[in-house]
Amino acid sequence: MVLSPRILLSNVAREKCKACLREQPQLFIQNGAISEPKAAVLLPLCVINEEVHILYTLRSSALKTHSGQVSFPGGKIDKGEDVIDTALRETEEEIGITRDAIDVWCTMSAVQGRDKNMLIKPVVGVIKDFEKRVLVPNFHEVEEVFTVPISALCDPLNHAHLMFDNTPLPIFLAGKHKIWGITGFITHLFLQCFLPSENYLVDFMRKKFDMNELLPSKL
Repeated sequence: MVLSPRILLSNVAREKCKACLREQPQLFIQNGAISEPKAAVLLPLCVINEEVHILYTLRSSALKTHSGQVSFPGGKIDKGEDVIDTALRETEEEIGITRDAIDVWCTMSAVQGRDKNMLIKPVVGVIKDFEKRVLVPNFHEVEEVFTVPISALCDPLNHAHLMFDNTPLPIFLAGKHKIWGITGFITHLFLQCFLPSENYLVDFMRKKFDMNELLPSKL
């Protein structure tokens, strides 16, 4: 991967990415049962040592749902909020990054949660001057905050899949972490639009995990 932050985060690249994301359909919405997003997450880009990374959180093992799993900052939409407000508020509550520190690019098409009753809207944003920021994780919700370089996410050796409803879903291996489920799927959809096709060559079928291997991984 030779693409620098100067190229990946340029105005030209940003507009191309936004145009591609606008063309993506909403996914996994069955029978029209839900039509409005109930939750929003932030897909946070940041620059570390002159390389673009994506930031993730590890949910606290004490949480009732999706405990010990990798996720993006986010949560349910409060009354009177739009999806961007929700994503920025939840990011500040979970990791202490304020909304003025985030350059919001756009929203992505909504995706349906695993329980089929939760429509989630991702918001793409860049955390400005990330290396100067002090993260303040809310340890009631977040056990760990970590980032993964774009180059690592593009490496086919870090790709695997989970079969769910007869569909292979992408998994990204990031050291001790496995990025899977809705978070892995959103990551994949974003990278398809963010990167030139020659730089994002996937091989998710190279390795298979089953749910039992993923769920107990409360790192």
